[in-house]
Amino acid sequence: MRTTSKLASPLTWRQAKGVALPAYYLLTDVTRLADPLPVLERLPRGAAVILRHYDINELERLARRVIPRAHRLGLKVLLSSDIRLALKLKADGVHLSEHQARLGPLRIQPHKPGYLLTVAAHSHLALWRAGKVSANAVLVSPIFATQSHPGANALGVLRALALMNSSSVQTIALGGLTSDTAKRLKSKQLYGLAAIGGW
Repeated sequence: MRTTSKLASPLTWRQAKGVALPAYYLLTDVTRLADPLPVLERLPRGAAVILRHYDINELERLARRVIPRAHRLGLKVLLSSDIRLALKLKADGVHLSEHQARLGPLRIQPHKPGYLLTVAAHSHLALWRAGKVSANAVLVSPIFATQSHPGANALGVLRALALMNSSSVQTIALGGLTSDTAKRLKSKQLYGLAAIGGW
């Protein structure tokens, strides 16, 4: 997958209910993509960047560099975990891990219209919890084998589609996506694709 057009071509995206949900996501990774700045211009306008640095000081330093550039390019930026920091730096939303979603409902959307909340999910229980925290979207992963988690069991097409079809929250596919593998994912609840190395 060498271009965003190849990633974007397999599916026809729909508008998510109630919020302008991005169809494409770039995720950072401390090992594989610590700095997303060189990749931003490859993303289609309206895509989102999820900064997944869990060291709070590094996350803030990176966010201060990425957010202004991303906004000039028409991209949204979500910060991992830290809602207060995301609001302080004028990010467009927050991305929570499965563990963080267990902590209960979050009250940010009523105070910040259009604010995005995404949650990671690897199981039916995680999807249910995403609904409980009023997530706008859930990143279902890993769909296919991925370099981010070598040796981890991938969901595969059938299990991934079963999760997506049972979800009350719009789903985003993540993990081992290429222009070829993305074509195998067809679900009424699939609203987008996320990748690290794929961009």
